[in-house]
Amino acid sequence: VLVALLVSFMAAYCFSRFKPRGTSFMMFVLLSIRMVPAAATVVPLFLMYSAFGWKDNWWAIMLFYAMFSIPFSVWILKGFIDGVSVRYDETALVNGGSRLHVLFKVVLPQVRPGFIAAFIFNLIFVWNEFLINFIIGGKETTMIPTALMIGAATSTGTDWTFIATLTTLYIIPPIIAIYFFQKYLLVGMTFGTVRGEV
Repeated sequence: VLVALLVSFMAAYCFSRFKPRGTSFMMFVLLSIRMVPAAATVVPLFLMYSAFGWKDNWWAIMLFYAMFSIPFSVWILKGFIDGVSVRYDETALVNGGSRLHVLFKVVLPQVRPGFIAAFIFNLIFVWNEFLINFIIGGKETTMIPTALMIGAATSTGTDWTFIATLTTLYIIPPIIAIYFFQKYLLVGMTFGTVRGEV
């Protein structure tokens, strides 16, 4: 999630400030990619990961989740960056600031609600994702949704104690994250159209 946010923030800044040719079409394509159901990508993804020897590898799974999270994050963050006046950038550059200074010290604090909203949405997706982890993961990279399915089945039936315990632990981190960042979620879900304190 953090890798996806870093890449998405820089890409969104590029789309917002430099406006390369075909920006509107590229933003449409980015959003369309997120609309593709995960089941439609399972077979080619499995074949690619098998060919590269990436199955049951944490770095390879992290790469997939980062790639899948980037399009939606770019789309959210660009809307917020568009709402930040370019005069802030110009003022910082005239006063000797670098482009990275503008990016992380000037623009980022002003789009914090969008950044946190993108973080929450991506966290929920990655935390709950089952299919891809089940297909390209393995014993060393099993995440909780997959573990719930695999570990619950025993020779004597369903282990409900295991399910109840693991599910309780499973829901705690997202609840904590949403609790601390809840004031940013309304702004994030409206993609920056709601301004001010929520």
